[in-house]
Amino acid sequence: MSETYARGGQEHTGAGGFILVTASLLAALLVLAGLIYAVGTPARHRAALAAAGCEPSLSPAGVQCTTAQMLTKQFLAIMVPARQQLSADQAAYSGDVRRRNLAAAQTALMAEVTSEHTFDTSLARITFPPAVMAIVKALIRANKARATLTVKQAGSTSLTQVRSFNRRVDVSAVAVEKEVKLIRKALASPSQAG
Repeated sequence: MSETYARGGQEHTGAGGFILVTASLLAALLVLAGLIYAVGTPARHRAALAAAGCEPSLSPAGVQCTTAQMLTKQFLAIMVPARQQLSADQAAYSGDVRRRNLAAAQTALMAEVTSEHTFDTSLARITFPPAVMAIVKALIRANKARATLTVKQAGSTSLTQVRSFNRRVDVSAVAVEKEVKLIRKALASPSQAG
């Protein structure tokens, strides 16, 4: 039986201690390098977004990349069909008034209200940067005001009374269009949108 075995185990050599110290130092250096790398992550992330054509100021929390072009596309995907439907509803209303058909005019007006509410609901689902979101909220408020006025107009009991709302509805439509133009302008210049 060897003396090492009799002493309960292993022979202590300098090589084992050297390997242990070297591995520990290497691990500490790797941890330090990882911390230094992590400190620079935000700057690298911004640079990567810019290289990809992304606007970090347009990216809502949790979304990697949102470009002004993407937001514009989402906005137009809602606005264009809504505008077409509203135009059709308004044309139906005008024709019904010309034909002196109160019930049909009221139905066309309520179709306008439905189109306006659908637009507002769809628009509210898009996550815009804060500066643009303020304009979107103003647009939704203006559109709701127009819808409220249109509901009152649809509740009229005569064609004369229905027609008496036309000028006020037109004025409210101008307010809605103003907000739409502001949104389009903000989306066209993303540096101002964020």
